[in-house]
Amino acid sequence: MDGKISSPFVIGRGVRLGDDLSAVLFNFVLHKALKNLEQSNTILNRLTQFCGYVDDILVIARSLPALEVMCAEISREAGRAGLVINPEKTKYMIFSASPSRRSVTGATINCVTYEGVAEFIYLATLINNDNSLEKEIRRRILAGNRAYFAAISLFRSRLSSRATVISLGAGD
Repeated sequence: MDGKISSPFVIGRGVRLGDDLSAVLFNFVLHKALKNLEQSNTILNRLTQFCGYVDDILVIARSLPALEVMCAEISREAGRAGLVINPEKTKYMIFSASPSRRSVTGATINCVTYEGVAEFIYLATLINNDNSLEKEIRRRILAGNRAYFAAISLFRSRLSSRATVISLGAGD
């Protein structure tokens, strides 16, 4: 803390899954593992790129062999830190201008088969293999409508003060 290293401490029984300390410790370990893979530039002039946020890692590759190499590196670095990639939660998607090349079959990378998908949600945004925004826009409109109709009884209730209704409508 504050640029100083604390004295070591031992976790005897572990931390509970929902505990705040659990997320912090996990992020420290994941950051250390991914820092060894730190890459500069962008996918425009490289074969692979990865983006990480909390416990979600998105790997972008220009080819299957490049993806295999990157997955092996991530697996190796995660293993050094005591982390394991869960194949059931890991998905695989092909982006292509040609619809015939957008296969949703699984891919075997480093002897592990990953499920192929046509769309998934990453950081609350729907990503699909045809790069269409129509479904994402429709999804957000539906979410807004659900929130509005769930709150409409609060707007019309005589039990709610005028100030409360105004703050709900203003998004405070």
